Amino acid sequence: MGEILATVLCLILVLAVVGVSGFIVALKLGIIVQQAAKPTHLDTGNYTLDQGREVRPEEERRT
Repeated sequence: MGEILATVLCLILVLAVVGVSGFIVALKLGIIVQQAAKPTHLDTGNYTLDQGREVRPEEERRT
């Protein structure tokens, strides 16, 4: 009887460790997915045409 009880307790312990490990992995995967879903670049600047440099065609630069 004592041997069966020890075996059952060991199985419960193993299942608990596997369950906790699975939960931790699921949390980490959730964080990875959450971070991947964020926009890569959030640009809130106010730009005008005066801020850029003038770009000319190559033909004009050669002359």
